[in-house]
Amino acid sequence: MSHEAAGTMASKPVYAPLPETILPASRRLLVVQNATLQAAADLHERLQSAGQPLTMLSLQGDAGQGCNDPQMLETKLRDLLSWSPVGTRLYVCGDESFLWQVSALARNAGLLGEEIELIKTGERREMYCVHCSTRQSIGAEGETVCTGCGVHLLVRDHFSQRLGAYMGVCIDPDHPHGEDKA
Repeated sequence: MSHEAAGTMASKPVYAPLPETILPASRRLLVVQNATLQAAADLHERLQSAGQPLTMLSLQGDAGQGCNDPQMLETKLRDLLSWSPVGTRLYVCGDESFLWQVSALARNAGLLGEEIELIKTGERREMYCVHCSTRQSIGAEGETVCTGCGVHLLVRDHFSQRLGAYMGVCIDPDHPHGEDKA
């Protein structure tokens, strides 16, 4: 993943297309949000053709080890990562929200950023309200209302890899406290 695209904020992730070259690895893990998407099927096919061990987990769809529950996917992935050998590469395919949740889990398990490939499909992403620390899933919109504090927010291009979210800041200084939630 490169952050060096012309005209974008340095912190905003820029996702590469499906990898043309599959790097050598002692083991490959593929985690997909939806195995029925063409990008997930294409990635699975490319990784299988490389001829090295491949384990696939999917949140939706029947390919690989289907989990159909985010908690079950997290548990299976933690288990796989706990006994993965050095040289394991993780490929994650899904919307931005999914990518960064799985990436955070993998980093906490000891994988380095260079060992994780993120392939983005879909428009869902996470937004973090800087006023009340609420995280919420949003689409591609540039403005939203915080579900925590009711502040009308501008969704900035600034992306926090630690949080896996874009920053939402008050768009209307005349109403900095948002709607009354009482």
